[in-house]
Amino acid sequence: MRTFKRGFFCSDLSLRYPYHECTITVPMLLVMMLLLPMLFISVVEIMRRCRHLRMRKYLRNLWRSQATFSFGFIATFLTTELAKHVVGRLRPHFYHACQPRLNDGSSCADAHNADVYVQQFYCSNRNLSAQQIRELHVSFPSAHSSLSFYSMCLLAFYVHSVWQGRGSVRVMRHILQFLLLMAAWYVSLSRVADYWHHWSDVLAGGFLGVVYATITAIYVGDLLHVRPRVSSPVTLGYMCAPSNCSGCHHRHHHLHHQLLAENNNSTTSTKVHFLAAAAVAASATRTSLDYGPNDVDDRSEPDIDDADKVDDDCDDDGSDSYKPPTSRAETPPPSAAGLPLSLPNAV
Repeated sequence: MRTFKRGFFCSDLSLRYPYHECTITVPMLLVMMLLLPMLFISVVEIMRRCRHLRMRKYLRNLWRSQATFSFGFIATFLTTELAKHVVGRLRPHFYHACQPRLNDGSSCADAHNADVYVQQFYCSNRNLSAQQIRELHVSFPSAHSSLSFYSMCLLAFYVHSVWQGRGSVRVMRHILQFLLLMAAWYVSLSRVADYWHHWSDVLAGGFLGVVYATITAIYVGDLLHVRPRVSSPVTLGYMCAPSNCSGCHHRHHHLHHQLLAENNNSTTSTKVHFLAAAAVAASATRTSLDYGPNDVDDRSEPDIDDADKVDDDCDDDGSDSYKPPTSRAETPPPSAAGLPLSLPNAV
């Protein structure tokens, strides 16, 4: 992409700062803001699965985390580079490094060029390469600032999502988040101190990095999404959570038969039968609307750890067939001399 060649005023003192070497070079920036965060995420994922480490699940979580981080990093870099080439703002050490000359051979030292806006010029410093001359026109916004704030803010969101706790654990988490943000702040301030960027360039780059980190954490990585607590329906003091094991439905069926057997001789057997059937139906039939947006995905694609828990909840013999209770005899139907089967008229 061709960089916009912006002009300048010879009396502009913001372009006359001396040239200094970068405190944070580009290779150092890639190591600090790309390689180290990816290594940090890999180590944290291992620590999260250290007790029940399963390679398949670890690789899946690692792939999601790395893909989320890389997506936002690339998006931030491309947005920053597009703005650099479109705006074409000159760096603070432009005059010292370029030593510009006008097309007529005069320079900014001449008195008649003091208030002239110069658009046609060339760099008289022959020690600069074409790439270095191009770098003099890409000051806004700061790529160091945008990439560093994106990486550190996203890591802070990631730590907030995976490191839960109270008391001293929570304090340690906040200290780590503060140190991550201070690293990004130091990289950004070094660009102003080295006269490679104006303060507004750093401010715009930091804002861009924070915005992309927030968008990536919420809409891509789902790091800041608050999962609602879904309470399972309670039936007569008995609670059953949804699972893949069919033993839960057998227990409901068994409870239904016990209620019918105990209340078969009562005058309100029809009412009890209706209430029991409605309670069992409300507990067993749970539609997708009862689940949250994340619970639906987990229900359709069960996790490996959840499958192990389901196996533990099932019967030891591995049989899912229903076994009728043998300890309780069925109550014979009421005789003609007994209570009437029909309900009395009630208002």
